[in-house]
Amino acid sequence: MTIVGAGVVGSAIAYELSRVLDPAETPILVLEAQREEDWQATGAALGVLIVHLSRRRRGRNFQLRQASLARYETLIPELEAETGVQIPYQRRGIIEICTTKDEAIATQAWLQEQAPQGVQWLSPKEVQDQYPLVDIHHIHGALWATGDRQVTPKPLTQALRQAAHQRGVKFLYQSPVRQLQRSLQGGWILQLDQAAIETEYLILAAGLGTTPLTQALNRSVTVEPVLGQALEFACDIDANTPVMTAEGIHFVPLPWGRVWVGATVEFNTLTANPQTLDQLHGRAIELWPVLKTAPLTQQWQGLRPRPSDRPAPIIEKIDDHTWLATGHYRNGILLAPITAQKIAQSLRLTLAKGDRPKGDTALIK
Repeated sequence: MTIVGAGVVGSAIAYELSRVLDPAETPILVLEAQREEDWQATGAALGVLIVHLSRRRRGRNFQLRQASLARYETLIPELEAETGVQIPYQRRGIIEICTTKDEAIATQAWLQEQAPQGVQWLSPKEVQDQYPLVDIHHIHGALWATGDRQVTPKPLTQALRQAAHQRGVKFLYQSPVRQLQRSLQGGWILQLDQAAIETEYLILAAGLGTTPLTQALNRSVTVEPVLGQALEFACDIDANTPVMTAEGIHFVPLPWGRVWVGATVEFNTLTANPQTLDQLHGRAIELWPVLKTAPLTQQWQGLRPRPSDRPAPIIEKIDDHTWLATGHYRNGILLAPITAQKIAQSLRLTLAKGDRPKGDTALIK
């Protein structure tokens, strides 16, 4: 059994499969094109887990969000117990600030109509009194979703990898898959730079690397890059300050005296636009004046995988040997746990049809 991609989605799948299968009986291999310390889309994420604040509260995507957030509540302590690694996981909710009167009116109307559980309205005075770091001139009220969360993506992914590895999953980094072809048994032969691997079951969780690999499938998938940029400030604020969001900008306090701000959404480009980052910086310090004097410690960018012809994400079984788990766009961190559970469930049903493979993944050249 082979997973292509060791980002947060691929690593979550590896961990979930290691919980429901015995890697000694059904070997699980994860192939990653990049180095272990390279992060691609996972490294560009801020880990903001918005569910209760979501305006779209029907359909598949919202159901996925709900299920994945529920899994996080058990997954984080589970991983910490297994690995001994502390994963920064913010449980103070998320504040969504209304910066105009019209936005506040529309938001209150939505709140009254939908009555989402765990979401309450904060008056301008309540916001000012509780969170004075927000500029008073931009406060027209706020929503507080007590059940929404934030997780730091890199420690999360590292813990998923470590826990999976402890359970017997093998990871190979700097191992890009150059070509796929069907084996005589109906599985797949994966051509690497220096070798080929034959596997009966294949899960493609390669993000932007998915598109060329799907040319070998009955249906191709086009995943396009959407650039995101973010900033990090050295800013030691009250440890009880929750994540805030305003005008699509996230303000994420971290427990080691840093604040993340981001992220931009830039289509049709692979190159970061300094002007866009300057605009993000300027608006952020207007909304949160505490950042005006905070040193800028780093800025970074990443490419998010977005399906071009269907809704995100793509979580589907192609045939009895092949699964897709890709195209999560801006919700890779949020939806990684539920993606892993769905892939694992589908694989278990497939394996239940017949005997489990023995030594399913093999080096053939």
